[in-house]
Amino acid sequence: MKKFRSSPIYIVSYLILTLLYFVFLGAVAVKYGVNINFFVLAILVIPVLLRLIALLKKKVVISDEGIEIRDLFKSGFIRWGDIESVGFSSRRRTFLFIITRNKDGYLIDDSLKNFKSLLEEIEKRVDKSKLPENWEDIVGSYKPSYGGIVLVVLAILVIGYVVFKSFSG
Repeated sequence: MKKFRSSPIYIVSYLILTLLYFVFLGAVAVKYGVNINFFVLAILVIPVLLRLIALLKKKVVISDEGIEIRDLFKSGFIRWGDIESVGFSSRRRTFLFIITRNKDGYLIDDSLKNFKSLLEEIEKRVDKSKLPENWEDIVGSYKPSYGGIVLVVLAILVIGYVVFKSFSG
């Protein structure tokens, strides 16, 4: 049995971003009061908070029987024989799509620690006809996508600067 959890770099970066958002909201509330503009700004923290919660909850467990996927919005257990197809997409982030016989779909992104090892485990257990034709190339050339983390770090820097300026004068 192998367990895969979210990579600490993703968790820490989203945790810092979330905390900075709350500090920023606190600074806005102190300086300008709680009004409609405050609530508009507060709504912007919801997607970041949801992503942090999803990262904390995310877990994939590979066993001889199948693959268990725990995620914020969709969790389930898939027996190896019930997998109809596996897809792969790599852009700013890398995604693995698993479709079952009853047409349920599951999405796993590469925010998991040791994502390449997960791909290798799937390759061992899923019938080759259900994997993309270029699966070996995909696994062999896989590199973690850090584009999303770069954007989060930029957001941290911007919000950190705004918070710093609001406290310094």
